[in-house]
Amino acid sequence: MSKPFLVLLLLLLGFNGLAQKVFLEGVVLADSGRKAISGARVSLKSSQQQTVTDQNGYFKIQLDKGKTELRISHMAYAELSTALSLRKDHHRTFYLKTNTQFLNEVQISGDQGILQSNLNNYHLLRAADLEKTPAFLGVHDLIKTIKTLPGIGNGGEGNAGLFVRGSNSGQNLVLFNHSVVYNPSHLLGFFSVFNSNAVEQVKFYKSGIPSEYGGRLSAVIDIKSNQAVADSLRLEAELSVLAASLNLKIPITKNWSFATSMRKTFMNHSVWPIVNRLGNRDESSNQMRYDFYDLNFSSALALTAKDRLFATFYMGADDFGFDIRRFQINNGMDWQNNAASLNWNRIVSDKIVLDNTLSYSGYRFNFGMQQEGFKAGVQSAIRDFSYHSALQVYLDQHQLKAGIDLNQHKFKPNTPFARNGLTDFDYGIANTYFADEGALFLSDDYQFSERLSIYAGLRLTYYRHTGPYNITSEDASVTHFPRSKTLSDELFLEPSFTARYHLNKQTALKFAYSRNVQTIHLIPVTASNFPSDFWMPSINGVPPEKGNQYSLGIFKEWADSGYEGYIDLYARDSKNAIEFSGGIMNLFENLRIEDHIYLGKGKSYGAEFFLKKKKGKFTGYLSYTLSRSERTFAEINEGQVFPFKYDRTHDLSLVSDYKLSPRWNLSALFTLATGNAYTKPVSRYLIAGNVVNEYGAYNSSRMPLYHRLDLSAGYQFHTGKYKSSLSLSVYNVYNKKNPMFNYYMARGSLSSGRVSVQEKSIALLPVLPAINYKVVFR
Repeated sequence: MSKPFLVLLLLLLGFNGLAQKVFLEGVVLADSGRKAISGARVSLKSSQQQTVTDQNGYFKIQLDKGKTELRISHMAYAELSTALSLRKDHHRTFYLKTNTQFLNEVQISGDQGILQSNLNNYHLLRAADLEKTPAFLGVHDLIKTIKTLPGIGNGGEGNAGLFVRGSNSGQNLVLFNHSVVYNPSHLLGFFSVFNSNAVEQVKFYKSGIPSEYGGRLSAVIDIKSNQAVADSLRLEAELSVLAASLNLKIPITKNWSFATSMRKTFMNHSVWPIVNRLGNRDESSNQMRYDFYDLNFSSALALTAKDRLFATFYMGADDFGFDIRRFQINNGMDWQNNAASLNWNRIVSDKIVLDNTLSYSGYRFNFGMQQEGFKAGVQSAIRDFSYHSALQVYLDQHQLKAGIDLNQHKFKPNTPFARNGLTDFDYGIANTYFADEGALFLSDDYQFSERLSIYAGLRLTYYRHTGPYNITSEDASVTHFPRSKTLSDELFLEPSFTARYHLNKQTALKFAYSRNVQTIHLIPVTASNFPSDFWMPSINGVPPEKGNQYSLGIFKEWADSGYEGYIDLYARDSKNAIEFSGGIMNLFENLRIEDHIYLGKGKSYGAEFFLKKKKGKFTGYLSYTLSRSERTFAEINEGQVFPFKYDRTHDLSLVSDYKLSPRWNLSALFTLATGNAYTKPVSRYLIAGNVVNEYGAYNSSRMPLYHRLDLSAGYQFHTGKYKSSLSLSVYNVYNKKNPMFNYYMARGSLSSGRVSVQEKSIALLPVLPAINYKVVFR
């Protein structure tokens, strides 16, 4: 047989094999027929093919011609198993009956499994995942749960940031119902700004970021509220030693509902008096105060069977104070997030879905200090207006998505002020920065065969820095650029690629690559964990950050035993990484920020290990990361490579949940990680009567090993039409003093020439027990 004929025969056999396939498209709805079910798993009994429904309840799956058995499952609904006999492509609507065992929405978990979610490059979290980790002061928190996943560095005690695969916290895109949230933390990172009762699901991307997302180098945290129209009244009230919260859902008509979530702390009356008493010996010691609140409002309206509107608004604020009574110094800072969005989702046909969103984001930060008659402070603020439109098209083996992103930014990075008695200091007029971004994106998720699928996406972004803007030269002359005048601009491409190959029904390989560009920057100001860093856009002298990320992993499910896990290797590189050469006091100079920026390179690599048990009374997971993260700046460490501050060689989390009885459950969280890197003085000299420090290599020292154990126990009550639960939790069970930051204290006198310097550390929270009570009315 000739080679050309053999090749032709193989091609014909291949096309003949494809001809035996058909596609089933479907929509999965609740038995009431009014609510689309997202996150439902759709699988075939005789094949390794499986998929999950999107936010519209839509799915598409490839089948062999003939008879097969289709299974649709979701933790909140009874599993549906149905026999099908298909000879051609088919569209059908499926209805799931409510599983009465899971009527309490907080207990719902739409666990897709490792293969389905991670092969799509995201880790899916739902409300039940939050409930299975110990509560901090009685509250389950979204960001703290994400920090237990592989590759997510814990920045240390009181640190609000998520350090994903060696990146900094400003390189994460955090979205709440399509609106950007610039500071997603309350209480120095111990809580997120997201009330768990207002969250339905979270998609966390850390590799192969889809082309529809842009503007950040490292990761995406896409948080969505329940966007379905409520069909019944629901009221939840919750009380803990930390806060009180109220959550309400009201159906106004058959097609229109309203929801609100409110949370307010009273820590200045409950927690801080205890912390201050435990940590301080006398009235002259330091005193701390802190409180926060957040509000969520949303409304869902089903205009037609194919059109849905969803409007949401969020506002939250924090107020923190730290008084050094010995020197009569009062320090304070407050920050506030605002976000609003209006989303219109339209099912154009059974193959086309259109999604449009208008959104607003705002963030401001104030820092102030006062000593007797002297007051000083600095303010920063951000405001964004955005439009996002995406069109999804389902064609045979293709899932196409195309769209547009438009963003308008306004930044006020630093506005200093100072007053001494009745005299105000003149710092001049602080610069305001304006920037525009526009992006087109296109992607295709192509199912080559039952085993192989490939995602390919491309994002084309145009960015420009515009006026009004003033540039002051060395001779103090000022050049003014009028409104909308372009000062600098750039056009760049961001490709994304993922290949997935199923070795069998329960094992798959995945390779992912993405190139990302970040045009706005979080400028690090202090070495502490306070939220004093500020945002600014790319301008002349501060170029966009650019990076590449690669990952290769194997993902495995053991369906019978209920275990699943993966090993994922990754490598990242970036350029135009940013360091600020000054400190927070330099912001009072109203300086040209671009003149005090260092630009460098970053590199990180590592291996992530994850093993989860999701069946039985005892469930939980183990998460471990072995990694390295490095930076190189010409102006730092003599141009030599040094460890990133949040480089964590080892990072381990153990999360467990035990269902003791239908009413009792116990949970535990243990975390252990390498301490942060920092630069330590190695010697000191007396020169002209002053103590001069000589420092070692940059970031060559380490904070102590970080570790902590948290425990909690919960009990559920059932009385008539309402349910309630009581939980007891203990944070930092064995009272480990994990340092928040170090400082140095000198003893002796310069006149005698005998001065000893001791390194001290500040640990924020000791062992803290808490109690929480929650009641749900229907």
